[in-house]
Amino acid sequence: MSTTSWRERVDAENRRQRELRAEITASARRRAAAFEDGVRELGSKSAVAREIGIDVRAVRRAINEYGTATAPPTGSTSE
Repeated sequence: MSTTSWRERVDAENRRQRELRAEITASARRRAAAFEDGVRELGSKSAVAREIGIDVRAVRRAINEYGTATAPPTGSTSE
């Protein structure tokens, strides 16, 4: 039988959700960096998209939102 209150469980889940959001952001930044490496290697975002079979808009969006030229949001602690 659980001895934690519902408030404690909500607090624990809120913490976990913050951790997961930070992990997702870090993953998105690593993915964007990989796309940028692909662009340097293949010469264009279109070539990267063709190489891995995704829409070029996904490559553009990832680089624009999470690429190295994009500053992390204010107060961000993940890399």
